Amino acid sequence: MPRRVLSSLSCAGLAALAACNALTDTSFSGTPVAVVVLDTRVKGAAFTTSPTVNFYKAQNITFSSTTAATDSCQLLSYSPTPSSGDGSAEVIGGGAFVLVQLSGRTDSLKKTTAGDQTYRLAAAAGLTFTPGDSVFVTIPGDAAGFPAASFAGKTAEPFTLAPLVVPPTNQNMTVSWSAATDANAAMLLSFRFHEGSGTGLNQQLLCDFRDDGTGSVQAALIARWVASGDRDVFAERLRTAIVRVPSATDAFINLVSTFDLPTPVSP
Repeated sequence: MPRRVLSSLSCAGLAALAACNALTDTSFSGTPVAVVVLDTRVKGAAFTTSPTVNFYKAQNITFSSTTAATDSCQLLSYSPTPSSGDGSAEVIGGGAFVLVQLSGRTDSLKKTTAGDQTYRLAAAAGLTFTPGDSVFVTIPGDAAGFPAASFAGKTAEPFTLAPLVVPPTNQNMTVSWSAATDANAAMLLSFRFHEGSGTGLNQQLLCDFRDDGTGSVQAALIARWVASGDRDVFAERLRTAIVRVPSATDAFINLVSTFDLPTPVSP
């Protein structure tokens, strides 16, 4: 699955419809925005995450929010190559470091190279944590960039996806999973398949559901996935939070946390 954005739904998740951080600004002035992303990876019997933070200034902002879930599906082309951002938002700073407190430990995120403006951990292995725990983020602030701020949010918890049962022709397919503990999550499912000439997965039925434990896939849409001899399924729990930071200029923090099945393996 291209791993960036499902329209306004996911900045760290299924990259199918738009570029990550759909922030556009032609004047390079406007609202400061911090995008905090926490993925989940598996390492033996434990989980790790490698949090990242990016700071932008833009006028036209599309936040990643689970409230955009529509309980619907659409057919799209699929490519395993990740899409990239449009690069039109101005990159700004948030201070010398960003502090992240998660599962009983505190770590510093820093810009590791002069050219890369992403704040990240120095170690590629990330940090061990318990998915579903709360994360606390402290931004020291930059006088010429993002203001000082702190906030807390919940990371995406693990889930199980019930075995898929292919329905009879012309009947909808019901999908079910272990529901989230509150309304601040969405479930994203990508039914990927091959169609036409060549080889490899090249189409997908992309569904976004409210995370209440069940969803329905329309019969006419799932039929092409069912008919394919080369197909798979990717599922993602997405959690988001949008925090407004009152200051001399309003600023916003967009927290995006994901738990995927299959779960990526940690370095």
